[in-house]
Amino acid sequence: MGLDMYLNKAKRIGKVTVNELVALNDYFDYIVRPNEYRDCTSESWCGLDMKDVNLDLVGDYITEYIHRYSTWDTEKKYGYKTIFEQIGYWRKANHIHKWFVDNVQNGVDECDTYEVTKEQLEDLLNVCRKVLDGSKLIKGKVVNGQKYENGKMVNIYQDGEYIEDSSVAEELLPTTSGFFFGGTEYDEWYYKDVENTINIIEDVLRTTDFKHEIVMYHSSW
Repeated sequence: MGLDMYLNKAKRIGKVTVNELVALNDYFDYIVRPNEYRDCTSESWCGLDMKDVNLDLVGDYITEYIHRYSTWDTEKKYGYKTIFEQIGYWRKANHIHKWFVDNVQNGVDECDTYEVTKEQLEDLLNVCRKVLDGSKLIKGKVVNGQKYENGKMVNIYQDGEYIEDSSVAEELLPTTSGFFFGGTEYDEWYYKDVENTINIIEDVLRTTDFKHEIVMYHSSW
């Protein structure tokens, strides 16, 4: 439970849209469903309206529907079939999520899937670099969860590191609260998420052919 954030990519054919790709992937999941669910409709199986499936693209993408693995699954134990290759993953990095919502999703936060351009990734990379350049970690007490005490929720503190002057971070990459979105403090976890984002984006920019591949962001909670 909580905010999970994904950066995926897929083969780009012609003017295919993100919505068409999502519908195709759901369609492939539907047609290979287990025998005990053969009587299910696409809507009852995965919420798919068959009118959203561009059948002209099935032949182009069926070969892309293969076993793939999440970026965290380094031992490749939990493969699943999909046309999407996962190229980035965050957990409760709400400041990074807010950037995508504000700059890619037109301020709408509804767990949908959106295309992310090369230029947008470069913008986020520059923001993250500026935040790190303007942030210094120092030792102190940091929040690590909450507990119920004397009739109310109170923070649990532990030794750690926090950003001494968070003004740059707050201006360029502010945190945001939400349903199990994680902490909103400017601490070592915030800092590490920014470092991780830089690593993810640098790798994506280095390995992605944006002319023939489409990158997309999706979140859930």
